[in-house]
Amino acid sequence: MKYFQQDLQRPKNLATFRILILGDPGVGKTCLSNLLANSPMTPTRSSRTVSDSEWTVQVRLHDYNPIWGTEGPEELEEPPDASGAVHFVEFYDMNRAANECRGARKHLYRKMDGIVLVYNLQDMETQDNLHDWMYGPLVEISQQRKHKRLLSSHHVPILVVGTMLDRLAEGPPNRRGGIAHQLGAEEVLINCLDPHALAKGTRNLAKVSHFLNSSVDWMREPE
Repeated sequence: MKYFQQDLQRPKNLATFRILILGDPGVGKTCLSNLLANSPMTPTRSSRTVSDSEWTVQVRLHDYNPIWGTEGPEELEEPPDASGAVHFVEFYDMNRAANECRGARKHLYRKMDGIVLVYNLQDMETQDNLHDWMYGPLVEISQQRKHKRLLSSHHVPILVVGTMLDRLAEGPPNRRGGIAHQLGAEEVLINCLDPHALAKGTRNLAKVSHFLNSSVDWMREPE
C-alpha cells in the first residue's frame, strides 16, 4: 500500500487527508466506504480503489468549506456555491484482523486525520467492540500529536455510523450512553445499500461533511 498513490490518477499539489474506518467484520464497512467515496468524478469502485492484502483504500475529492462545516450537523441547507480548498480524502478499510500486523500499522495510524467507527444496529455487541478497535489507533495518533491528550476535547475527529437501519423491525435503540455519546461524536444511522443515504440536503450528508471538514482542520494543525 506504500505506493498506492501512483496507482490512481489525481491532480498534483492537492493536500490529502486520511480517514480510518474501523469495526467488526460484516458490519458494512466496505459498503459504507463505497458510499462515502462515490462522487461524479469517481462513479465506479474501480475508478477510486486500490488494495492489497492488508488495506483497501478508496479516494475522492472533498471540497473543504469551513463555512459549511461550522454550521453544524443540524443545518440542512446545501453548501454555498463558493467552494473552499479542494483536498483528496482517502478512506482506509482494514482487510485483516486487528491483532495482525500491529507493528506495521502504527506508522500509518499516526497519519490518520479522522476515524469512522462502524457498527451493526442489529447487534449492539459490535458497538461495544468499537472501544477495542479504536484504542490502538487513538494511542498512536495522540503520541504523534503530543500536545493533544488521548480522548481530550480536542481528540482526532470521530464519526460513528450505525448500519443496516433498513433491517430494524422497530426504531433504532436509545443512543444515550452509546459510544457516540461517550466520545461526544456525531452519529449517522443509515442503510449503506441505499445510494441516496448521503444525498444532498440530508442531515446525514451534513454530518459527514462536518466530520470531513473537521478532519481537514485536524490535518492542518501543527503536530
